Amino acid sequence: MASPSKSSWKHDPIHGLRGFLVLDAIIRLLVWGGSIFLTLWVVRRLGLWPATTPTGGPALEESTVWWRWTLFSVQFIIWFNVIYAALLILLRLPIPRPHEGRYRITPGAPIAKDLLWSCLIATLTKARYDAPFPAIFVFHAMNLPPLVWIAARVFGPRSKSCYITEPQIIDPHMVTIGRNVVIGFGSIVAGHYQEQEEIVIRRTIIEDDVLIGGGVLLSGSHIKKGSIVGAGSVVLPGTVTGESEYWSGNPARRRSKLAATEASPEPETVARIE
Repeated sequence: MASPSKSSWKHDPIHGLRGFLVLDAIIRLLVWGGSIFLTLWVVRRLGLWPATTPTGGPALEESTVWWRWTLFSVQFIIWFNVIYAALLILLRLPIPRPHEGRYRITPGAPIAKDLLWSCLIATLTKARYDAPFPAIFVFHAMNLPPLVWIAARVFGPRSKSCYITEPQIIDPHMVTIGRNVVIGFGSIVAGHYQEQEEIVIRRTIIEDDVLIGGGVLLSGSHIKKGSIVGAGSVVLPGTVTGESEYWSGNPARRRSKLAATEASPEPETVARIE
């Protein structure tokens, strides 16, 4: 049995994927370890470390220690999450925003810089969505002032909406979301898609007053104002809906036109399916 040549070994894509995993682990450890170090530094500077010898009688001593450690733990978690989110934003700052386009990934083809930038941003995005304990409030830190003003501009997505749970937006730098947008549980919004020999980076735009059902896959598409995408739909790249349309299916297709009821006196429109 012939052994693989040096050239085929060199251009085997598995090595690039393994390199990405190593990079991902290094960045995760860097952000996690850096957040712990900086949080402990803040705790020390602010004098938040609890005293181990509280004053009071024997009956109060044990409960007082527990209470002080509880308060310390709460403050430590808050500071850790804020610092963790801030570190992600800082690490994102020097990475250029990838350009839209088609990039070949065949063995032997040179790796485009935009793909490298996308890989680096992907590691930070994974660290954002899969934050380790005690980073349980990174979503809150990223979506509340003052960090949201910086995160939306630097990290993405550019959004005028707010969510109870953060949707899976795996390319936040390539996604724009308007006002009053609802994204259902389990939906994935991406700014790229992969073909057999190419990776295509393409912006996804969701305009105002859009409802995305649960379990929807959306990439490289433009959903216009007032539209609805039915649950479980797959919206193909390059799809552009009209305003106030209902789309569903795999692949998603236009099913009907949505019209505003004329009886409602409120400024917000109430939609029905014709």
